[in-house]
Amino acid sequence: MAKDSPITVIIADDEKPARDAIKTYLAKNESFVLLDECEDGAGALSSIERNKPDLVLLDIEMPEQSGIEILRSLESASPHIVFVTAYSDYAVQAFEENAIDYLLKPFDGTRFDQMLSRVIDKMRQESGITTKALVDGLQQLQKLEKEKYLKKIPVKRKGKISFVPVEEVIWIESSGSFTKLHLSDSIEIANHSIGQLEDILDPALHIRIHKSHMINLDCIVSIESYFHGEYIVNLQDGTDLKLSRSYKAKLDRIMNQYK
Repeated sequence: MAKDSPITVIIADDEKPARDAIKTYLAKNESFVLLDECEDGAGALSSIERNKPDLVLLDIEMPEQSGIEILRSLESASPHIVFVTAYSDYAVQAFEENAIDYLLKPFDGTRFDQMLSRVIDKMRQESGITTKALVDGLQQLQKLEKEKYLKKIPVKRKGKISFVPVEEVIWIESSGSFTKLHLSDSIEIANHSIGQLEDILDPALHIRIHKSHMINLDCIVSIESYFHGEYIVNLQDGTDLKLSRSYKAKLDRIMNQYK
């Protein structure tokens, strides 16, 4: 590509807030031009093949096809890739697929600008980013992710605040702006919404399977199919919870946990 020509971009992410954040940060750099944005795997694959962008900011977990599957299905297009995801356990896959970089949600403007600089270096210079630099970057992201998650959840007990270790929480139930933490021998009330807990609990341990429920992966006993593509997750305390269709992509994460 010519040195002064803009870098064309497609955004592929099923979460609108994430797409909006990327567009906002991207618009601040005149070296990049947005061609399209896609919210599912099929649309992303079609748009990439049709528009042949220089760069795709690609979410790894999306409906219909994952980011990894999209990349492996490309035929006529071969864009540079930056993976965007909430899970750092995909870092090795990102590296194996020769991604330029890896954005871990939630990211800020500083981290986004660092990624854009890497893209420019890779695409407009002979040397580009080195393998060591990419590996070092992924390791740093993994370290930062581990540090950001709660180890204990504050709860109210008899007029005082106590702290429940996250591994003791079998499942979480939404209750408006609060949540009920189901433990083996009690139920505690946390002053967090389920959406807030989803952001601050490690997804390697707790994942959301329904708009009202999160579960501890280590507490799953079995999973059985249900109606219309839904599933029932059986937990060690005897609770059966529905994994709804809108969270079906999480089933792969659950199954991969035990491979």
